[in-house]
Amino acid sequence: MSTTTADTAVGSTEAAGLAAKPPPTKSLSLFARFRFWTRIWIFKSMVATIFRVTRFTQANKLKPFLPTYTKHYPVRPMLENRVFLPPGAKSGGKYPLLIVIHGGGFALLDPTVDDETNTYFAKEQGFVVVAVNYRKAPSYAFPDPVHDVAEIIRAVLADQELPVDSSNVSLAGFSAGGNLLLAAAQLPGIKEKVRSLLPVVPVVDFSATYKGEYRPNKEGKPDVLKDTGPLFTWAYIKEGEDLYDPLLSPIYAGRDKLPQRIWFICAEYDYLCHEGEVMAKKLAGIEDDNETGPEWEKNGIRFRMVPDVQHGWTHMPKSGEAEVHRKKEIELLYKECAEWLKR
Repeated sequence: MSTTTADTAVGSTEAAGLAAKPPPTKSLSLFARFRFWTRIWIFKSMVATIFRVTRFTQANKLKPFLPTYTKHYPVRPMLENRVFLPPGAKSGGKYPLLIVIHGGGFALLDPTVDDETNTYFAKEQGFVVVAVNYRKAPSYAFPDPVHDVAEIIRAVLADQELPVDSSNVSLAGFSAGGNLLLAAAQLPGIKEKVRSLLPVVPVVDFSATYKGEYRPNKEGKPDVLKDTGPLFTWAYIKEGEDLYDPLLSPIYAGRDKLPQRIWFICAEYDYLCHEGEVMAKKLAGIEDDNETGPEWEKNGIRFRMVPDVQHGWTHMPKSGEAEVHRKKEIELLYKECAEWLKR
């Protein structure tokens, strides 16, 4: 049976909200658009400042997670990408390649946010990991980030300096990064060379057709994207865009447009969970909800709803025993992901 619930009364409940409608740029007044513009830039500045301070004050703690080296590819020379090699990796080696696309609502952060995750996959699981960057909204709205990611992926695939097995290439991405990998994987020079996709808590439907409900977790904490989701949508999508474009809303991509192996990992208390589940079922050819539960695999498509967590739980530290438990669960999940990507 279906594990998520769609909002069946779009426009009549708070669950529908701005994030469950077409981008607000279609109907907002000039004043309202200015308010959104101001909010996104204040938010971007705050997050950037917090991350700069954190990196400075915790430099020693973060040192073990630094990449082997960084690289700028000529196709996007302004964007720095981070390369993580397995211990003892040598030129000419044949390691599985994992290309990772970071999240941040298309507007925030950079690949450093995934350094700890990427270090784990390189050092503990033997992947060559390349964390790619892209230009951010609202200065660079759709489709610019999609093509940034696609061009850099092609450059990585052509990079003869990387000691990789070209028959075992995977893409992974968190949140907005999950959307971008599902978009880029449809494009020439990528689909035919990528074996597996690993979208984690991806946004896949901007048309609002399959949006789920905002749901607080068991402690009553509101959905992480309840306030920021509409802001990111406004920043990323220009007025007049086709919301059913598969490069924007990958849920509309045909099965033949994507690699055969895809594992969707979604969070129980995340309104994006429903659309992720719907996309997985569409690709797997599942029409009867009774066939499935919180975890299943069929026709090369795998789905898991991680219980009791919210959007971004992989990147949001807790305190005390809760943090110990969170890290343990994430390591177990990533180990399973690595095994699936390799098989």
